[in-house]
Amino acid sequence: MARDDRAEEMQKTILLLQEELERLKSPPYMSGTVLDIGKKSLRISVDGAGIYEVPSEKGLSKKVKRGSRVILNPMTKSVLNYSEFNILSGEVATVDEVLGDRLRVQNRGEAYFVLNSVDGVKPGDEVMLDPSKAVAIERFSRKKTRYALEEVPVAPWTNIGGLEETIAQVRQEVEEPFIHRAVFEKYGRKPAKGILLYGPPGCGKTMIAKSIAYNLARVNGGEKATSTNGHFIKVNGPEILEKWLGNSEANIRRIYGAAREAASENGSPVVIFIDEADAVLKTRGSGISTDIYDSIVPQFLAEMDGLNGHHNVITVLATNREDILDPAVLRDGRVDRRIKVPRPNKKGAVEIFKIYLRNKPLQGYKRKGSNLEELSERLSEGIYDDGNFAYAVVHPTEGVLGNFKCKHLMSGATVKGMIDRASSYAIQREINGGEAGISQADLERSVREEFIEHTDFAQTLVRDDWEDVFGSQGRQYQKACAQGYLILENMLKNPSQNPTKLREVKQ
Repeated sequence: MARDDRAEEMQKTILLLQEELERLKSPPYMSGTVLDIGKKSLRISVDGAGIYEVPSEKGLSKKVKRGSRVILNPMTKSVLNYSEFNILSGEVATVDEVLGDRLRVQNRGEAYFVLNSVDGVKPGDEVMLDPSKAVAIERFSRKKTRYALEEVPVAPWTNIGGLEETIAQVRQEVEEPFIHRAVFEKYGRKPAKGILLYGPPGCGKTMIAKSIAYNLARVNGGEKATSTNGHFIKVNGPEILEKWLGNSEANIRRIYGAAREAASENGSPVVIFIDEADAVLKTRGSGISTDIYDSIVPQFLAEMDGLNGHHNVITVLATNREDILDPAVLRDGRVDRRIKVPRPNKKGAVEIFKIYLRNKPLQGYKRKGSNLEELSERLSEGIYDDGNFAYAVVHPTEGVLGNFKCKHLMSGATVKGMIDRASSYAIQREINGGEAGISQADLERSVREEFIEHTDFAQTLVRDDWEDVFGSQGRQYQKACAQGYLILENMLKNPSQNPTKLREVKQ
């Protein structure tokens, strides 16, 4: 009896081992994505192996949907079950057009059609494709897509100092047509389609663009304006460029397509802000390797004033190289107004200092009122002193031809850098047990060190600065300096040649 039990146990073990051997010998399952569901069959895109129509079990076909992941028998290609692994990676494509349950997408410079299995897809969205690239299986949040419509930034005009005249021009062209619609319609005037903000780096062009979006949203939504009352699309010029043929032009179409769609949905203005516009809108045929601009610029022009135009879409371009923009971009009817954003004068610098100092802890000064005004005026007085030189323009044989002063390096960004630098000094002192707050010595040190750093980078000087010093010959001197015929001598690093140093601020 014991022998029979032992034989039976061995027989069971043999059967189990045979089953395990068969399992190990069986080929691996194939995985695929459901494309379509019929009455008796399923259309499956098998990863790397083409598309098959296979019989479907009634119970399974009712549970799966387009985009579902399933496993198949490698021999018969019949669907066995759901895949245990629904999360997968795939290539990302940008939607150009929605055609019912299909999408026309761009991927690696190629346009093709895919099936759609996700809801709410719009042109400009980014979607992930299944491994066979036959169906879109996931849509990324619009806030995370490349050209997403951003919420309107909180940027009132009071955040910008020293640009009162510039702001007045911008408001006249952009805000007033929406505030006084009836009056403008009476004269047949529409809001400006486009505005060019040009001037030296760091002087507030981006801040003005944000304030345009914020104040237009308030015009439409009142004091409690939200993103539903306006939209702001910020694009850096180089982001538009791609190596794949036709993709750069497609990017421009997507940007304007998304803007027109948003403007039509809620009737509120949409601001498209293209920073560093000279990167994509250079003069056509201006040199070697610029053929790409021969198609990008016309695409941009077509979007701005073509049949698909929308009067609630406003384009704001920003650049410090307005001289290389294509003339066709700047003509009336496209970029209607060209507004210069200059370097701040002494009065403007006072206002900027007050804005950046008003929320800082200060030693010996109040953060509001005449005390702060006095501190800001003293700082500006020292910077704008005509005896404070930054550079000397030197001819190898004729000597010094002219001097750039510290005021030629001033900008709102420079002031912010000074205050941030002074804050860093105060923070380190407080961490080490010293007195809290920004001292006058911190400000004096930050002003000097900020200018010394700036003079290491002569490209901060722009054409207007050269013309301010040398008049109509400024551009010639600028080119001569770039080519090495003239020398920019740093005066702040050679105190012996600059007897009138930055004057100290005395309390």
